[in-house]
Amino acid sequence: MKLFPNIRSLAGYTLVEVLGVLAVIVILAGITFGTVAGIQSARMKSIAKAEIALITQSLSRFHTKYGDYPITKGEENNAITLSKALLGWKVFQGNPVQMVDRTNVPPEGVTSFIDLSKILYKGNLPLFETVIPNNVQFIDPWGQPYVYAYKETKEWDNFSFVLYSKGPDQSHVQLEANGVLSTSYKNLGKNIDNIYLED
Repeated sequence: MKLFPNIRSLAGYTLVEVLGVLAVIVILAGITFGTVAGIQSARMKSIAKAEIALITQSLSRFHTKYGDYPITKGEENNAITLSKALLGWKVFQGNPVQMVDRTNVPPEGVTSFIDLSKILYKGNLPLFETVIPNNVQFIDPWGQPYVYAYKETKEWDNFSFVLYSKGPDQSHVQLEANGVLSTSYKNLGKNIDNIYLED
């Protein structure tokens, strides 16, 4: 029988041992956080591509009905023009042709080209189908409106529309007047993380 206990058994853990355990915990937490952040970023990019695909299909239906895509020439915000058109509240009028707000509801009602249950949007949908939705915008997973343009300038040289997300940094360089998404445009610093359907 020992009269004096072992000094080591009373000391507990040394400072070096505690710091070693803390270092292991910090390293594991860093690895886990990095992995989760990467998965979250990939998920958000996938959502953006799926929504761009949905908008593209809706634009194709619009084109089938009216013979052209929604034109963004004018003072109205392009994101508002896009949503109004796909919700059925924009029509072609005049010579030269312009996109204008529908002034009355046709007997068959307003035809929506997009299913709002499958896309994120901000703004207020009116309570009644006879009221125009003035502030609805389709938004990407980072909360920014999708960039849309078509026949915006006299210099427009793109046979189709332009549609993309500004990506995680939520910024981009203004589209060139010809509307062409060139490789050099896509590789500009603020555009490098933009998300396009074809990427």
